[in-house]
Amino acid sequence: MINATPSRVFAALSDEYAGRTHWWTEVNSSQIGDIPFGQVGAVCAVEVRTHGITARFKWRTSEIIDDHYIRFEYHEGDIAGYADLRLVPDGEATRVEYHWRVKTRGKAHILGPLFNLKKRHQEVMLSGFAKLNAYLAES
Repeated sequence: MINATPSRVFAALSDEYAGRTHWWTEVNSSQIGDIPFGQVGAVCAVEVRTHGITARFKWRTSEIIDDHYIRFEYHEGDIAGYADLRLVPDGEATRVEYHWRVKTRGKAHILGPLFNLKKRHQEVMLSGFAKLNAYLAES
């Protein structure tokens, strides 16, 4: 649960994904191209580092409902597939739901079982939610 409204959560995530802020220390995102994050078709390059493992991939937004929903399509790099991010209001707080439906590719496909990438992804997401809460509490 994030202690902020969906609008504030969406804005903070948008800034982080576009590379305008850097509170999610395990994840480095940068926007690629002319379509800004927050619009369908925006592309971001992402590097995730945790436990000595680095994953690199690109995703594009294929659907957005401001303050409520984003669909990410992972189209290049170590993973392929999509994820759905939903922001569900709960009073003055927001429940974040993230459903990840991807397959590993290349070396990530070989090393994934050794490093338990599903568990590492969950750790990075939980850390990100805690850091999002802290960031929003300060702003």
